Amino acid sequence: MQPETNNIAGPGNTANPMPPRFPLSEPVVSNSLANALKSLVLYVGFGYLLLRRWDLLLVIFGILLLHEAGHFIAMKYYRYADVQVLFLPFIGALVKGSKNEISQRQSIFILLAGPIPGLLLGIAVYFFDIGNNGLKIGDIPLQLIAQLLIWANLLNLLPVYPLDGGQLFNRVYLEEEGLLSDIYFYLSMIVIAVTLVLLKFYILLIVPALLIYRYIKNRSLTKLDKELEHAGIDVYTSYDELSDEDYWRIRAIIIQQTPAFQTIHPGPPYQYHTNENKIASEVEAALSPRLLLLDASIPTKITLALVWGLAIALPWILNIDFTLFQYLAR
Repeated sequence: MQPETNNIAGPGNTANPMPPRFPLSEPVVSNSLANALKSLVLYVGFGYLLLRRWDLLLVIFGILLLHEAGHFIAMKYYRYADVQVLFLPFIGALVKGSKNEISQRQSIFILLAGPIPGLLLGIAVYFFDIGNNGLKIGDIPLQLIAQLLIWANLLNLLPVYPLDGGQLFNRVYLEEEGLLSDIYFYLSMIVIAVTLVLLKFYILLIVPALLIYRYIKNRSLTKLDKELEHAGIDVYTSYDELSDEDYWRIRAIIIQQTPAFQTIHPGPPYQYHTNENKIASEVEAALSPRLLLLDASIPTKITLALVWGLAIALPWILNIDFTLFQYLAR
């Protein structure tokens, strides 16, 4: 049932009454634990189909869990909301959460909290094993476990989006906006696509495709934020506290900028559309936009670059091998 029309006049037009903001449907409460468990079952199932080795799969899962635990703890420490872990078959896992103000300095800690502990642990285990003449856990050499810890986390430090290193580079050095950030993102997608083709993992080409779709969507939201700011609309509020007038003003700008809504008349006269719930959801999404706090100083960026470069170079400095393929070929 549609809400009753009130007598608030539309912007600049007293002849057309403005309905109140559209009542959104109650959001579906996500069960983070259930989602994590479902994704874990899929990850383990597809992982076994690929490796056909439970012992090696458990080792890889343990390395992945250690990595994501670092991100999870760091995000919880910095009070991110709705923090959850999702496992992605054939790819790995991710930790996601939400926060309105994203700090560059906090992001450095959060993004490095995944790969750095695993990398350092792998190096420690590597030399511990050398000092003990080669140990095994079950049928898997401890040396191989150490190598997997090192090289898996090293891979995540590479400056290719959306790896941890890629997100770090984009957020701290490119500030996640502008032409350079766009070029960097699409170059990363090309690198990923070419790598997948060379490895003949054609089905995973859906990953860069989805990333590009999400990136374009986020860029459109950034453009919308600027339009709303230019219009003088206060978007730092909740949907329930949004005035009816601002609802219809934001709605008009969203309709103007969204190709799928181009046939919808923004008003006046002000009338709900059959897809009003979807439009209202876009209005809600435009509220309390995410802000990137540019709080990483030049000395911080230089220090980060030195630590980052050293971490990536460590396996070569210490002459650490990678023998996984030789082990699987036995």
